[in-house]
This record gives sequence, structure tokens and C-alpha cells, in this order.
Amino acid sequence: MDTGKSMARNAAAMMVSQGMTWASTLLLTIYLPRMLGAADFGKLQFALALTGMFAILVDFGTTMLITREVARDHSRAPAYLSNTLALKLGTAVVAFIAVMATARALGRPPEVLNLVMVFGIAMGIFTTTSFLNSFLQGFEQVHYQAWGLVIEKAINTALVLALLFAGFGLTPIAWAMLAAGTVSMLWSGFFVLRLARPSFALLSLEFMRDLVKASLPFFMFAVFAKIYDKIDVAMLAAMTSDTVVGWYAAAYRLFESLFFLPHIFNTVTFPVLSRLSASDPEAYARAVHRGFAVLAAAAVGVCVPLILLAGPVVDLLYSNVAYPGTAPTLRILALALGCMYLNTMFVMVLVTSDRQGEWMKAGAVAALINPAVNYLLIPWLGHLGAAITTVITEAMLLGLALRACPRGIIGRQETRALLRSLLAGVPLTAGLLVGLRWGVFGAVLLGMPLYLAAILRLGVVSRADLALMASAFTAKLGRRKG
Repeated sequence: MDTGKSMARNAAAMMVSQGMTWASTLLLTIYLPRMLGAADFGKLQFALALTGMFAILVDFGTTMLITREVARDHSRAPAYLSNTLALKLGTAVVAFIAVMATARALGRPPEVLNLVMVFGIAMGIFTTTSFLNSFLQGFEQVHYQAWGLVIEKAINTALVLALLFAGFGLTPIAWAMLAAGTVSMLWSGFFVLRLARPSFALLSLEFMRDLVKASLPFFMFAVFAKIYDKIDVAMLAAMTSDTVVGWYAAAYRLFESLFFLPHIFNTVTFPVLSRLSASDPEAYARAVHRGFAVLAAAAVGVCVPLILLAGPVVDLLYSNVAYPGTAPTLRILALALGCMYLNTMFVMVLVTSDRQGEWMKAGAVAALINPAVNYLLIPWLGHLGAAITTVITEAMLLGLALRACPRGIIGRQETRALLRSLLAGVPLTAGLLVGLRWGVFGAVLLGMPLYLAAILRLGVVSRADLALMASAFTAKLGRRKG
């Protein structure tokens, strides 16, 4: 199998679908905060954050493990599919009971409890979809996952906007999100069943025991990650107001949406690295070096505009008058986003080299430090304190992951790629500042071509890499038109 072509083909599918889903997501990003108001938007985000924390109990760390193991040996897919589905039936029930009990213990109002109930049901749907997509990734059939995402986002956006303009409240909107997620689950399930069939004959208590044991480091890290990733919203809700939560959630929503490039990169690259780690160490090392360069260039290309354009973007999407705390929060979160971009490669190296235990330890440290720093900063700085805590946490995780990587994998090549990307950020900054006189789009249209020229000139990304991606991208579009 040609690794470069495989990665380019799958990346092209993800990029094409991402462009379509972004259009849908952008509409919700604009209309949900505006039409709900900061207080109701804060309630919605609280319910999503709380159920998101308990969703890891349903997944139990199996998603990444399955992708890695199926990529290494396709023949084991039916056994993984059968036994993991059986495990999920039990964990889904436990997670639902736990999230409802927690919401009641926190004393949230009935409207929020209804939201938690709906999203509690959705936990099983969404985590099953992720589990099914892990098989598609393991077989390097990412294009099926990509188009399932397009269908889900299109249905979700259409239903939610229709309900918003018809004057419906939060609970019907939550049911609409669940319905769209169900369609996505059925889509992924259809294509997984073409690759692997579950069977009662494959059920084995010994296999399940081994599966739980192997998944435990992934599960524990997911627990720690949810604590440091979602606890800020819960603490803001307890220590400030729904309005402040709404300001922070609006910024965090944009922050998370801009993580799409590492998400695509991880989806496409992780199964390839898993395969190469077991068969071709030299090709594995080359893939890591090239991948880090791409992520470094992407980090600078996204974070610099986010810092400089946060104010105009928030005013365009939400209005700085209605969401006065959102733009400053977004500028701070941009620093955390840069750390997350770079850390994507380090985490993949740890997992594909079977060092997920080290990543679990890093997550445990973050889960302890993040709530403590939030507790100190939120009373003093409110939503800005939560954003600063996120930066501190992600920078710490970046350092811990880098330290845990095997010797000889991450070195001078990565340092040069990062420094050259930062140097290319100078013309990007200049272009953005000059282009701002014509608004956000003028700034982007002037700054990004300058940045692309700079990273090519400095050799961060090669023309051959761009040509390979362009070829796959054109072929993907051609097949869709045909």
C-alpha cells in the first residue's frame, strides 16, 4: 500500500467533507448564541459539557485502541466488533444513571435536567458512532466516515434552525441533535458491517477481559481529559452566572471548531502510523517528521489570525455588545490551540509506540492541576481565568508528552520546522494587519497567501506534499461530480 497516496486520499475526503460541514456548523455558531441569548446558550452548553464528561464511561477507551489494533491486523475486526458492542450495552446504562444523578445533585433547574436526559440518551448514540468510525479508520476507509459527518451536520443544522425560527425552546433542539446523531450512527454501521460482521459465536469473556485491560490506559486518560476539558464550564456555572458561561462557551465553541485540522490529520494519519510502527520503522520516522511539519505550519496559520482577528470575528458572528467577554477569551484560548496542534503528533507517537500509559499519567497530572488553577483564577478573573487555565494545562501536557516520546523520534527536524513556521508568521501578521482595513475577509485574503508562500519558501512543507494532496483532492471532487 502506498502510504503517501493513502494518507492523501483520506485527507482529501476529510477536507472536502469538512468544507461542507463547516458551512452547516457556521450557521449554528451564528444563530444559536444570538437567538437563544447568553443565559439559555449557557444552559445548553452546560448540559453538553456534563454529558460529555460521562460519555467516556460508555466508550471506555476502546475507540483509539480498536483503530490501532485493526490497522495492524484486519482479521481481528469481527472479534473486536462483537465483544465491544456487548460491553457498550452495559456501560451506556451505567453512564446514563450516573449523569442524571449528578445533574440532580448539582441542583440544576428542571429545564436543564430535561436537556441532560436527552443528551444522556445521545451519549450512547454518539459514542457508538465514534466506535464504528474507529473500524473505518483502522481499515483506512475514512471517506465513509467523512460523508457520514456531512449528512449528520446537514440534518442537525436544518432541524435546529427550523426549530429556532419556529420559536421552540431548548429541549426540542436537543432532541433534534439526537436525531441527527442517530442517522450518522446508522450510516457508519452500514459500512462497518460490509467490512466486519459481529457474531455471538465470537463473544468471549476472556476476550472482553483482555479488551478492558488493554483499554484501561485510554479510558483513564479520557477520564482525566474530560475533567480538565469540561470542568471549566461546570465551575463557571457554579461560581459565576449563566451569562458568563455563555460568553465563555461562545469562545470555546469557536476554539473547538478550529481544531478541525488536527482532527483530520489524526483521523488519516493514526491508522497509517499504527501500521508502519509494526512493519517499517524508517517509514514510520519519516511520516512523523513530515506530519509534525504540517501541524506546526497549521498551528501558526490558525493561531496568529485567531489572535489578531478575534474582535472582528466575534462582532461579525455574535456582536461584541451581546457577548463582550468572548473576544478576549478567544485570544487567550488561541495559545492553547497552538499547543494542542503540536501535541497531536506527540500523542500519536506515544500511542503507536505502545506508550499510552505515559500519556495517561500526563492526563492525571492535568486533571489535578486544572481544577485547582480554575478555583484560584475564576473568582478573580471569571471567564478569562478559565481560559488562562486552559492555556496552562495544554502547555503542560505538551511538555509532558514530548518528554515521554521515544528517543530519536522527535528532535532537530521538528525544532527547525516549528521555528520556520514561526518565521513565516511574520508576513502573515503583516498581511492580516494591512488587510484589516477591508474587514475580516480582506485580512484573510491578503495574509494567508503570504503565509503559504513563506512556508513553501522556507521549506516547512514541500511542493511535492501539496501536489500529492491537490491530486487526491481533485480526484475526490471528480468522483463526486461523476
